[in-house]
Amino acid sequence: MSFSSPQKISYPWWKRLARIYGFLKKSRKKRKQDKREEKRKKKEEKKKEKRFKRRKRRRQIKVILYSFFRKKKLTPKELAKKQEQKRIKGWKKRKRRRLLQAYFRGFFKAKTKSERSLRIKSQQKKEKVFIKYRRKRIFRLVIERNSKIIKDVVKGKGLPVRKKKAGPPIWKQIFEGKQIKIATNSLVLFLMSYFFIDFFTHLSMAVTSLLFEYKTIIYYYNIEFLVDYDDWFADSIKTIFATGPIVGLIIAFLSMVIYSKVYLETGILKILLLWSMFHGANSIIGGTLIGNIMGKGFGYVIMYLYYSDTGKLIMSLLMILISIIIGTVSTKYWIMSANSYVNYSKPHQRTAFMLSQVLIPYILGTFIIWLITLPNGLRYDTNVNIALIFMVLPPLFLHKYYQEYYFDEDPRKIKFAYKIIFFAIIFLISYRLLLDIGLRIG
Repeated sequence: MSFSSPQKISYPWWKRLARIYGFLKKSRKKRKQDKREEKRKKKEEKKKEKRFKRRKRRRQIKVILYSFFRKKKLTPKELAKKQEQKRIKGWKKRKRRRLLQAYFRGFFKAKTKSERSLRIKSQQKKEKVFIKYRRKRIFRLVIERNSKIIKDVVKGKGLPVRKKKAGPPIWKQIFEGKQIKIATNSLVLFLMSYFFIDFFTHLSMAVTSLLFEYKTIIYYYNIEFLVDYDDWFADSIKTIFATGPIVGLIIAFLSMVIYSKVYLETGILKILLLWSMFHGANSIIGGTLIGNIMGKGFGYVIMYLYYSDTGKLIMSLLMILISIIIGTVSTKYWIMSANSYVNYSKPHQRTAFMLSQVLIPYILGTFIIWLITLPNGLRYDTNVNIALIFMVLPPLFLHKYYQEYYFDEDPRKIKFAYKIIFFAIIFLISYRLLLDIGLRIG
């Protein structure tokens, strides 16, 4: 038995190419189908993810809204607290309503006055009537007296003989022991207030100059700027030289506020506040007046504001008027300062006190300040101190036109304030010696 060998199947070349082409076509189709399927799956996954996010967002919004409108379960303590708050709120509401009712009812109801207020009003009316009657009598007396003098002169009888006042003259009263003690105490406080304000004004100028990177040295007589001439400019000059007087004005205002609270006290230190009011206000008022004339100090600020000569003249006259007004307003304060020494103040006994309390300390104090600042003292500062006269004179002329003041019945004794005098002497010596070396800032 014989077996035949297997025959090889042979394809022509065109069939082989056709089969290869068919295989490639099928594989391409399959790849496209696989890609389509993959895209479809990705699209479904994205849709699922979006649906999940939408459901998640909806649940979050639902939870937030539920937390807003859901009533929280309160503990017994919280519930009691809430009820108490509700009760207090209702009580306040009722109270407000009752107050409004009472307030508006008061508009249409006749006001009932107490016996005390009626008694005070009747007493005030009587006083007004008496003052009016007294003024008429004085006016009538003055007319009668002057008409009599005129008639006597016409008839040839001459002027009436002038009667000498009872008691020693004013210039002798000033040199009495009591008046010397009053003048000494006031003089010491005058000097202390001046040098305190002078130091703080110079210190404020030195601190302000640091904003422009200027170095300064404060001396007992002046402030020196370690700056080249070319480094100055308009804004720095106006800012630095205006700071000192403005600080002085602030100190004067604070002193006035404090004095208005303590003027009924019997301590001597309140006179320091009065002189601080004068010196602080004079630093800008006198600085403007003298600065316009000399062109120094606060005058630099006015120069760089470019006012005309007419404007400067009007400003100077206005400063004099303001000084007189301040002195006029302070007259009562100076009179009330007598409660540190006496129990009452009468017009005919007031002249010697005002001279000892105001004029003599001003004259001697200005001279002592000039001596302390020698040999480097500036004429500008001396003239500013002299300009204080416009505040000092009104109290000296107007004090006699004020009524009698009765303070209290506690015993008083006019004496030297040794502690204040001792402190002032140490302060002035220290001020002169320490600031002679100079305080450098910057």
